[in-house]
Formats: sequence, C-alpha cells, structure tokens
Amino acid sequence: MRLIFRKFRKTGFVIVALLFIMVGIIIFANTNRNYSASDVLGDYADLNAKNPFVSMKSIDIETGDIFTTIEIPEETQQELIDAFKNAKFKRVTDISSDYDYRINITFNTGYAMYVDSDKKLLCIIDTHGDKNEYYTIENDSDFFKILKNSTKKNSKPEL
Repeated sequence: MRLIFRKFRKTGFVIVALLFIMVGIIIFANTNRNYSASDVLGDYADLNAKNPFVSMKSIDIETGDIFTTIEIPEETQQELIDAFKNAKFKRVTDISSDYDYRINITFNTGYAMYVDSDKKLLCIIDTHGDKNEYYTIENDSDFFKILKNSTKKNSKPEL
C-alpha cells in the first residue's frame, strides 16, 4: 500500500508542476500578445465594408467648447483607415484620461474611440456595455503621423 501511495504522490507532484508551467506559459503569451484591428474592434467588424469613413473631434477640457470638429478630406480618411487596419495593438491596463481626440471609424458600423496621441493609446468605447478596452499601438503604420498632419488643418468648434 505504501508503494502505491509513493508512486501516486510522485505522479501528483509531476502533474501539479506541469500545470503550473502551462499556466505560466499561457499568462506570458497573453501579456505579450499583439492584436489586429479586427481583434480590437470585435467579431462583427467588417474591415472591407464599402465606403468607410472617419470623423474626428479634438478634445480640450480647458475651453468652453470641449469638442472641436476636425474636417478630414476623404483621401486622408482612407489613409487613416488603412493605417488603422494594418496596425498592431497591445492590450494595456495603464489607463490615461488625457485624451486628445475622439475618433469614429465607420466600417459596417461605427466604432468610437478616444486617443491619447502622446502615449499612442486607444480607448475603444463599448457602446453595448460599460467595459471599455485600452490598447497601445505597437506598429502604427503611420497612423499617428497621418493623424497629426490631419489635425494641423482647419478645425471648427462645436456649436
């Protein structure tokens, strides 16, 4: 009986050790995972929808008009969309509240997000619940360069 118990105990230790190793690998893989634009926007995002467009507002909490609409030419909208589609994202928990822009990208439906251009941070707004998701753009495909250039152009305050 003791022999059986010893073998069972050794096997149990091996199984527990393997489980700890597997859990560690899974946690490590998830913390270093890069996401695509379709991962970030969700299962129903159709990045190949016809006639996508972008609307954008700058945010300045120190003025009377917090939101200022930024007019974006169609060509620049398409550049932003292409850069967003090709970007790689990393999920983060370090949440900033110093957003520069609110951007709506519309494919098959609208996707709203707040952007902190200094930290290259996106807050994807959950319109169906209360769980926003936060990502940094690791490989932005010039998304922020295009964004910066488009905001240098005329912007008009909200009425």
